Amino acid sequence: MEKIPEETQLKLTKKQLQSIINLELEKENGLNELFGMMINGLMLTERKLFLANNEDPANKGNGYRQATRSGIGSKLTLTVPRDRLGVFKPVLLGLLNEQEEQVKNLCFELYGKGLTTRQIEETIATIYGSSYSKSSISRITTDFGAMVEAWLHRSLDHYYPVVYIDAIHIKVRRDRVATEAFYVLLALKEDLTREVLGIVNIPQESASGWEEVLLGLKDRGVGRVGLFVFDDLTGLGMVIGKVFSGSMHQKCILHFQRNLNKHIRVADRKTFAKALSGVFDPDNIHYTSAQAVTKLTELLSKWSKTYPKLRSITHRTDLEAVFTYLQFDYRIRRMIYTTNWIERLNKSFRRTLTMRNALPTPKAAITLLGFVAMEMGDKTYSYPITNFRFDSNFQ
Repeated sequence: MEKIPEETQLKLTKKQLQSIINLELEKENGLNELFGMMINGLMLTERKLFLANNEDPANKGNGYRQATRSGIGSKLTLTVPRDRLGVFKPVLLGLLNEQEEQVKNLCFELYGKGLTTRQIEETIATIYGSSYSKSSISRITTDFGAMVEAWLHRSLDHYYPVVYIDAIHIKVRRDRVATEAFYVLLALKEDLTREVLGIVNIPQESASGWEEVLLGLKDRGVGRVGLFVFDDLTGLGMVIGKVFSGSMHQKCILHFQRNLNKHIRVADRKTFAKALSGVFDPDNIHYTSAQAVTKLTELLSKWSKTYPKLRSITHRTDLEAVFTYLQFDYRIRRMIYTTNWIERLNKSFRRTLTMRNALPTPKAAITLLGFVAMEMGDKTYSYPITNFRFDSNFQ
């Protein structure tokens, strides 16, 4: 961009300048071109002032470089002034960069709220016109996926006092649309805040599948877990004993109750549930897991006269794992005897998923769930759960 000598510059009145501007605006891309010219002129003036106020006399103007930014209705091709020492950074260019970042963050938010790429394109077009093409929106959502993927594989702490594992079921497409389980691993940290450690898709539960998940936690830095809280998931208890041999297990009592109710006809469930609730008694300071197992066995033996399938449950060797919570302070038992802590997160997941009938791939589902989990980590999960200070296991 060459400077026009002052003696050859046209002396136009404001009215003449306005007429020229009006003619330019009548062109198809006139507004955007005028906007670009204005930005170029302001950056050039900015460099002039910068060099005039710069204490280093060796620093001078050093030509220009091309840059592309979003304009009004289409892209801007800008001529950015440079200086010899490479220290000049136009403030205006920084503002345009900030807008680009804001649009990127908006796309992240919209995608994370469940909008499809097509819906994001339509929304951005409404706000910014045609400045952002479909391909640029697609690149932004690809960046979004990479960001969530990096978060899901980040390094973890060495020790977590509690890890909860529960599933949310989502419709996803492979060769066809079907409902699959996505398992969330939510942990209590040593500082008593919470953190989502991972979100995994296991289409078919198996010990080998869970071993891969737990070994993945070890690879990311987890060396010890105090207590795992989970449903009666296939092979998980056995694998926990293998991978984290020093960890305690707590089977979710709500899932346990539901599994028992399957054997009871509807007319008797209310009576059975009332009797069963007395078995758990989490607020009784002196109640022990051994007493609870005895009480449960007696209750099931009584009801098995009417419902014989209950007899098989009385012979299970893992009943004590249903009452592990009784080994902890009574003031935190209700926080560790179910996987309900994940339920609030699952509600947030479902709000996002209501925007979609089905996700195009399992990876897309994990990306959406990961974004919601990241937001929860920055907000709700950043506050400590102070009740855990009552138990020496969590100090």
